Amino acid sequence: MADALEIAAREGNLEDVRRLIDAGARPDRMNIYGDTLVEMARDRGHDEVATFVEQACQQARRVAVSPTHTDHPIHVAAEAGDLPRVRELIDSDPSLVRISDRRGGTALHRAVIGRSRQVVELLLDRGADIHAIHGEGLGTREGYAPENLQAIDLAIWGGPATTRPSRRRILWSCVKWLLWRLRTPRDAPISRRPCDESIARLLIARGATCDVPIAAALGDLDDVRAMLDADSRRLREARPNARLALSAAAEFGRLDVVKLLLGRGADPTWPDVADSARGAALHYAARRGDRPMVELLLAHGADPNGYVNAGGNSVYAARTKELRALMIAHGGTIDPFDLVFMDEEDEVVRRIAADPQSALAGCGGVMPAVVTRGKRKLLVRLLDMGVKVHPVAGGCHSYLLEQPDMLRMLLERGGLDPNYPNAEGVTLLHELCVFDLRARSIAPRRESAAILLDAGANISARDRDYRSTPLAWASRMNLPDMVEFLLSRGAPANLSDDEPWATPLAWATRRGHAPIVDMLRKAGAAR
Repeated sequence: MADALEIAAREGNLEDVRRLIDAGARPDRMNIYGDTLVEMARDRGHDEVATFVEQACQQARRVAVSPTHTDHPIHVAAEAGDLPRVRELIDSDPSLVRISDRRGGTALHRAVIGRSRQVVELLLDRGADIHAIHGEGLGTREGYAPENLQAIDLAIWGGPATTRPSRRRILWSCVKWLLWRLRTPRDAPISRRPCDESIARLLIARGATCDVPIAAALGDLDDVRAMLDADSRRLREARPNARLALSAAAEFGRLDVVKLLLGRGADPTWPDVADSARGAALHYAARRGDRPMVELLLAHGADPNGYVNAGGNSVYAARTKELRALMIAHGGTIDPFDLVFMDEEDEVVRRIAADPQSALAGCGGVMPAVVTRGKRKLLVRLLDMGVKVHPVAGGCHSYLLEQPDMLRMLLERGGLDPNYPNAEGVTLLHELCVFDLRARSIAPRRESAAILLDAGANISARDRDYRSTPLAWASRMNLPDMVEFLLSRGAPANLSDDEPWATPLAWATRRGHAPIVDMLRKAGAAR
């Protein structure tokens, strides 16, 4: 759902945009469809707002996404550790140390992700901003963009790679994993280490911020104690992505640091990391299978039902059945949505039979999980029980489109509306006309679109934010196969009351999708 800043930028309300950014809202905000605030404003003709947001990003040291949504060769070379190439590029244009990539990062961010120490040193020598905060940008199939992180965060927690490692590094990683697997019992706690501690120490030596969360993650007990002795308020100090010291220590198994923090008054339920409203420390400890730390955190009031975004709650994350049972004994629960991902099909059926309302829990209810996991037998069992799709579309409603045969069953027996709009008016047809933030689209999109249209979906439905039809969405996202398909099924190239900036042709023209422009003009698009 759009937040206040996004709405203000879309509507061209400069004063509201200024007030919200002054109050701490992030100017580099990107929505789930890959558009920045600058683009949202500029698409709608609000150039003054766009300029203000660009300036706010620069002042906040937040890296704005590349205007072309592409990488420069220096980003690829930096991540690959190609020192001669990086040096050559900077020698020809020193400003490249500041240029942003498609994900909202700089060459320094990419070099740290690639664990390229020599490149990191070169970039710092040439003036790279060690404090630059990675903006919200487009990810890849390997992972989402590492938003709201500085280089020091990436050295500790890592980030999704976009360049293929050398064969030597791949082989060495495989050998290390195999040795670890042979030596480690299946129920032993996972001993997680920082991604590259040597680069983290290098960055600190070169001036990177070493606050309480960073020191906790690195296990620097004396430094954590000294900082808290000097100022007890630093207990709640957070990284740019809201990560606190307690979860940082728990994630890396720093039990002595966790004990210190809890002894000084840290609360495991403080909001932590992005979208973790009830704390993340217990989640990380449970995922690692660290029973002593789990027991310690529970004794201090940690909430086993606290969620970490896209990671479920701590009960779901637990590495062993014993830990799961322990957290259930402390009030933890797990809903059918998560049970589907755990392959507990009989328990899903039992739980919903005992409590039909539990079928509505999770991200849009149990059905999106069933479909995205391809559990056809479970779907039939649930339909036979009378379970229906959640009456209100949630954030995962696009999952329903991933298996055409299951989509057809839901339309026939599951009470699924062929439009099924979410709160922003985005229909299922719209969802078939996008790439997500990791450059992925739904593979059987034409087949699923045909099923929806045959079931009565509105081919000219418009959402509330973009005020655009599915054809306009496909034109904006550069999906020529969907443009061709929708035109063949009778989608009008223009509607009489279209906003001038929201027509299929306007989107394709602004985004530079020349082949789609030609297709639309041949179909009669005039504006």
